[in-house]
Amino acid sequence: MRLAVAAAACAFAAAASAVAAAEIVTVSVDGIVRTAEVYPGKHADREDSPLVLVFHGLGDSEWNFANIVAFHREWPDATVVYPAGRERADRDGLRGWHGFRDNDDNRDLAFVDRLLEALEARYRVDAERIYATGFSNGGHMTFNLLLDRPCRFAAFAPVGAIAEYVAEAATPRPVLYLFGRGEPREYTEAWQQTVVALARLNRSTGEKRKWQPGLTEFVAGPGGAPTIYGLYGAGHVWPDRGNEAIVRFFREQVGTGDCGQSPTRAGT
Repeated sequence: MRLAVAAAACAFAAAASAVAAAEIVTVSVDGIVRTAEVYPGKHADREDSPLVLVFHGLGDSEWNFANIVAFHREWPDATVVYPAGRERADRDGLRGWHGFRDNDDNRDLAFVDRLLEALEARYRVDAERIYATGFSNGGHMTFNLLLDRPCRFAAFAPVGAIAEYVAEAATPRPVLYLFGRGEPREYTEAWQQTVVALARLNRSTGEKRKWQPGLTEFVAGPGGAPTIYGLYGAGHVWPDRGNEAIVRFFREQVGTGDCGQSPTRAGT
């Protein structure tokens, strides 16, 4: 990951006392034990707090991603959860995520359902402030939740993933979409198509405005939702200031509005 590790180490150490130690939450899906590494929010034992699911990429692990990205240190008031992906038979056994409409062999959508239930039972969670983000294959999982669990989350922030298939989504939801400027050029068209699909989903008026340096917002029309997108100065890595932008975005998005009932796929 393109992080200033050495410079950040001191800051991480200084902030360590403000961040709760990690806990492990387990759930069962079809008799298979699934786990997640959880950093409870500072006040999650006594008041409703934001909840963020952070999905690692293909071939990574929840504990490694937590250590490197350290999203929980950027937002200590939130309960930050790093779910563990399962081995994917279609990717040479590398751990990652399915949840696709044409491939959910590992039952990842059901895992998220069970995990949210367990987290809400164990911690004080603000149901109006539940969010999802993820990198690469974890970004795909974030997009898949946008498609099939839109009303369970207040906002989504996929990073380093392309998903033209998001055009199949039907429910406008706030999205912050980040992609590396240094990604292979053959992904450029797919990235552009993903941005367009998100803008259409969220009923953009076509008007754009600056959200912050390097990030642009499509202004939503009636019944729509904000779409913010941008390229960061790196390749296929988590952006240096990605946590900062995502936390700001999530803090601005509260509640599901008139989202209605989340569609549930048969058997999940």
